[in-house]
Amino acid sequence: MVRILLSDHDEMNSMITEMILRNAGYEVLSVLPEFCIGELKSSRFDLLLLGISSVHGEGMPIVEWIRADASLQDIKIILLASATMKIDITNAYRLGVLDFIRKPALPEVVTQKVRDALQKTHKDVILVVDDDPGNLIAFTEILSICYSIRTASSGREALELIRREVPDLLLLDLHMPGMDGFEVMAALEEMDSARNLPVIVVTADDDADTAAEIFQHGAMDYLTKPVVMQVAIQRIRRILALSHFQNDLRDEIQQKNRDLVAANRRLQALSDQTIYALAGAIDAKDAYTNGHSRRVAQYSREIARRLGKSQYDQNEIYNVALLHDIGKIAIPNGIISKPGKLTDEEYRIIKSHTVRGYEILKNITVMPLLYIGARWHHERYDGRGYPDGKKGTDIPEIARIISVADCYDAMSSDRSYRKALPQSKVRSEIENGLGTQFDPEIGKIMIAMIDDDRDYRMCHSVNFAPAES
Repeated sequence: MVRILLSDHDEMNSMITEMILRNAGYEVLSVLPEFCIGELKSSRFDLLLLGISSVHGEGMPIVEWIRADASLQDIKIILLASATMKIDITNAYRLGVLDFIRKPALPEVVTQKVRDALQKTHKDVILVVDDDPGNLIAFTEILSICYSIRTASSGREALELIRREVPDLLLLDLHMPGMDGFEVMAALEEMDSARNLPVIVVTADDDADTAAEIFQHGAMDYLTKPVVMQVAIQRIRRILALSHFQNDLRDEIQQKNRDLVAANRRLQALSDQTIYALAGAIDAKDAYTNGHSRRVAQYSREIARRLGKSQYDQNEIYNVALLHDIGKIAIPNGIISKPGKLTDEEYRIIKSHTVRGYEILKNITVMPLLYIGARWHHERYDGRGYPDGKKGTDIPEIARIISVADCYDAMSSDRSYRKALPQSKVRSEIENGLGTQFDPEIGKIMIAMIDDDRDYRMCHSVNFAPAES
């Protein structure tokens, strides 16, 4: 459990703060400030909340004694001070104070500041860029306790350091020989790794035009020379806190996007598996047509690829084609597998599988095109097909693709009433049907596929070339 040492002469505030921290799940020990160092040396604590006042807090001798003791130098410290009390912020940060809590504080303020201090496991890195060695020394001396300080005396040197390691914040002098601050910020925009690097500009210029240009170049704030360190420290803290919040938010969004992509993949996998299962159930109705749905789907995808369709469209056409015969689930097995000629009534029942398939698939809104193949794959280009007598391009393109793929597989496969036709016969039947039964362009692509299949193996091995994205 996290242990916190609470040390304050303000008895009422100590009692309230202790209650807040205990309710938040922390182990708290309260002592008077004069006993603070003794407790720190005798036991382990993760955080010190130290109250300071005009009597006991001038110069913060307790903090100075803690930092002078090698065994206590790493203890995290938050100062508790009254709302009206003035604090030497520069000296406090020089001594490594992490934060301040003004009394009286709301419980959520206390717990948030404590939580932030405890989570701080490393020092933020600040790159200070200035051609004046005195300014580099001054910033380093004041900021080095709380932050890891890197320095550069020119814009080019700064960019080289940033390419090696991007800091958490850039403190950038505006006017430097060789490359000024504006040029440095412009160069940062071209670096992917440093595009979100927060920048505070330091300048002797205090006119409105310069301020506007500084912000136009992407800086988050600016300091005017001579720099007031109390102001600089507060602005650095504010901007680092904002930057960390933005980074955390960006990481959270990226994680949620990754989770969403993973969920979509799982949903797609479930959809694919469901479609494959349904296609298998369709093909199982007749041993002679086993594998028909899968073959038609692969022929259809290959036609789509040769038509120049996108990878997404090819996959969509594949899924639609897989279920083009789903209406046959409702057709009696005796009719589907009948070896002889069908009666007129039996033929009417067989033809009804198009509408029945449509009725099954029409309400699947997550894949709204599924029903197209089921209803219209028996339409003819000349308008003499069924069930709706659609003609030409009024027939959806997906259905026109599936139609020729379906006919090719029917002719090139063994059926209950005949053996597979010779390849030359299949080709001539499709060629004769161009413009009447089949869309001419799509039919010609099917003929090209047949011509590419010199050994008549396409109907037995349907592993086509990968579709282009």
